Amino acid sequence: MKKLYIYIILFILIIFYTGCNQGISPLSVAEENQKAGFSGKISFTGVWPDSVQWTLLVVFKNPLISAASFNIFNVGYISHPIPLRTELYNYSSEQDTGYLPIAAGTYSYVAVAQSNNPVLSLNRSDWKVVGVYYINGNTNQPGNLIIPPNSVTANIDINCNFNNPPPQPPGGN
Repeated sequence: MKKLYIYIILFILIIFYTGCNQGISPLSVAEENQKAGFSGKISFTGVWPDSVQWTLLVVFKNPLISAASFNIFNVGYISHPIPLRTELYNYSSEQDTGYLPIAAGTYSYVAVAQSNNPVLSLNRSDWKVVGVYYINGNTNQPGNLIIPPNSVTANIDINCNFNNPPPQPPGGN
């Protein structure tokens, strides 16, 4: 009888230690969410304006069709500041989770924006778009950023030409 109890306890311990494998623990869910992201490079051409205080990579869920579209509910990602006066900036949302991290999904507008305001603001009039993500060089319409679950979308490259900035979304300078 004593041997039977030992076998039962061993059987339960074996199932406990090998059967769970973290299951749906919060840690495994968090690890999966961290895999969704995007990466690329941002090139800057021309002379940086002296008055620039902030340069950020910003991703919007829906197109910017009016000044009202520029709101926190439409924002899908805001990077930490991009170093001023840099010529080439390689980025990854996995490494820079930003002020607002990104999730899997489809996004309509990916841009590099600059502000002269020393205080970080969400006022559209404080921001100027200096670069936009386009697909295959088609500058007629911003490219969609598609991030499948558990993957990183690479080569989301943006060219910022201070001598020839892109068209400004509604409500801007």
